[in-house]
Amino acid sequence: MKVNVKDIKIGNGLGDITFGNSKEKIKHLLGEAGETDTFNASGEEDGYLTEAWHYDDQEFSLSFDEEDNWKLTTISISSPEATFNGNQLIGKEMDDVLRFFNNEEFGENELDDLSDEGIDQKLVSYLRASLNLWFEDGKLSEIQWGVLWSDEDTPSWPD
Repeated sequence: MKVNVKDIKIGNGLGDITFGNSKEKIKHLLGEAGETDTFNASGEEDGYLTEAWHYDDQEFSLSFDEEDNWKLTTISISSPEATFNGNQLIGKEMDDVLRFFNNEEFGENELDDLSDEGIDQKLVSYLRASLNLWFEDGKLSEIQWGVLWSDEDTPSWPD
């Protein structure tokens, strides 16, 4: 079975992978991840855990949150083959990417300059779309997006 893992769908998932999928369903679709790690996502001592599965050959990661019954909540991709509305964006200049996403009506964005000691890194977030765009040296290096939320505690799982 060939699984589509290239088409970025804001609020929905990645190709055939859908937010809200269980770890078991993902394992059935994709097989074992090359690497997994578990961490405290909130940074608080009693915070909930997140488990990230890394599929390095396809250049994406999937995150499951304990707080949401270990359902898929976030996807990160760095593959240049990934597309959004038919457009390949990884590796494109920051101005071109921002012009593209500003046309998608995701609302205002927030820019954080995370540069440090010669490393040029910026993060652009579209909160309404649960979308983060990571730039290194002025080019898009990773797209990270998650399930949309009806309020701060209630995910809007895709149908």
